[in-house]
Amino acid sequence: MSTKLKYHILDVFTPTRFLGNPLAIVHVPASESQNLAKRQKLQIAREFNLSETVFFHENLPRTSNGDGLKIEIFTPKEELTFAGHPTIGFSWFALVGPGKGKRVVSEVTLHTRAGNIPAILEGSGRVRLQVPIDFKAHEDVQIPSFKKAQLNLHNDDYVNGVAGAEGVASVVKGTTFVLLELASEDALRRLQGIDQVLDVPGLGEWKGRSVGLYAFYEKGDGVVRTRMMRGTFEDAATGAAASSLGGWLARRKGPGSWVFEMIQGVEMGRRSEIEVRVEVNADEVVQKIELCGQAVHVAEGFIVV
Repeated sequence: MSTKLKYHILDVFTPTRFLGNPLAIVHVPASESQNLAKRQKLQIAREFNLSETVFFHENLPRTSNGDGLKIEIFTPKEELTFAGHPTIGFSWFALVGPGKGKRVVSEVTLHTRAGNIPAILEGSGRVRLQVPIDFKAHEDVQIPSFKKAQLNLHNDDYVNGVAGAEGVASVVKGTTFVLLELASEDALRRLQGIDQVLDVPGLGEWKGRSVGLYAFYEKGDGVVRTRMMRGTFEDAATGAAASSLGGWLARRKGPGSWVFEMIQGVEMGRRSEIEVRVEVNADEVVQKIELCGQAVHVAEGFIVV
C-alpha cells in the first residue's frame, strides 16, 4: 500500500528564491517512522536529485523551547553524519519557515547522527548553529595531476604554485576537503571540474566516501570566495566545507575569534552566503565553529512511496 509524504523545498544560504543551494525536507509521521526503510529514503533522495534531502521525524515530543526534532540527512548515494546546508535549512524551516507553525520559539535542537545540534534564530531571519566539530588539520598534500589538468590555470594562479602542497582539513570524521588556495577571483572563475579522484594518503577513518576539493580566494576583511567540487560535480553551498576551511584559516591566523563570509556558487548562478565563526585557543586548537545563514521557501507537495 502506498503512502503520501509531505515535502518542502527550500533554497538555503540565501534570502532569494532560485539562488543558494536547494534542499528537500520530507516529513515522516509517527505512523511511518519505523516503516520507512533506508532503501526507500535513498530512493526518495535520488528522485529529488539534490545534494541532500532531510527526513524529519515528527514522532519526537516538542517542548516549549523547540527541542527534540530528529532529522536524517541523505544524498542520492548515502546517509551523512553531518552536513551544513541541510542543518541550516532545516533549522530555518523549524524556526522561521512553514515548519514553525504556531510555535513562538527562538531556538531548536536537532537530533542527528553527529549528535545534538543547537540552533538559534538571529535577526533578519538568519539562523546560527554550533557545528558538532571533531576538527582536524591534516598534513598538506600535493595534487600535481589535478593542477596540470587545469588547462585554463597557470603556475602564478596558485598561491603555492603547481608543485606546492595544499591544506587538508576535516570538520568531522568522514568529511574531508583539500583546500586549494588561488591567487585571484579570476583564477577561481577559470577553475574546472576534473573527472579525477583526489588521493590523500593516511586519512584512515577521516576520509569517508571521497575527498572534496574546496578552492578559495581570500578577498580580505574576512570575505572568502569559494567553489566546491567532487570530480565534475559542483555544489552551490557546502556548509561542511566552509566549516573545514574556516577552522583551517582560523588556525593559520592564530588564537582568537574569527568570522569569515564564504561566498560560493557564483559561477553556477546560485550565489550562496555562508558565515563561519571560529574560536581558536592559546594552544591553536579549534574549540568552536558556528555556521550562520538564511533560507527561503520555494515549493511544497507530496511524494508517494
